[in-house]
Amino acid sequence: MAVKPEMVEYIRTMVRGEYEENDRLEAKLDAEGWDDFPTFLGAVFYYAVIRRFGDGASQEEIIQFVAEMRAAAPAEAAEAIDANAAERLVRAALDPSVGSDVESEMSGAIQGMVVIHVLGAPEVTEQDLDALLAEALKVANRY
Repeated sequence: MAVKPEMVEYIRTMVRGEYEENDRLEAKLDAEGWDDFPTFLGAVFYYAVIRRFGDGASQEEIIQFVAEMRAAAPAEAAEAIDANAAERLVRAALDPSVGSDVESEMSGAIQGMVVIHVLGAPEVTEQDLDALLAEALKVANRY
C-alpha cells in the first residue's frame, strides 16, 4: 500500500490550522481507512525533530522544547500529553539507540503535537513544508 494523497493534505491542513478542510479530510479518511498514516506521521515527526534540533540536543534542550510545546498547545491537548513520553520520543528520533516504550495512541498524539509545533512555526515556508512532506512520503512509501 501507499500513503494516500489525502494523508499528506491532512498533515498540511493540521500544520496550517485549516480546521474546516482538516475535518473534511479526516471524515474522508475515516471512511476510506488510515492504514499507512502511522508510518507517514512517524516519518513527518522524525523530519520535524531533525529540523528543530539538527544532529542532536541535550536532555535539557529536549525538556525545554517539550515544555514550550505543551505551553503553546490548547490546554486540553497539552494535558493529554505525557511530558516524559514526549521527551523519550524526541530523544529516540535523535538517537536510534534510544528505545521508546510509548503506547501507540500516546505516541500518535505526541507526534502530531510535535509536527504542529515545529512545522507550524512562522519561519516554516510552504516550500519548507512541501520538501519535508515529500521526503517523509518517500520514506513512508518504502514500508
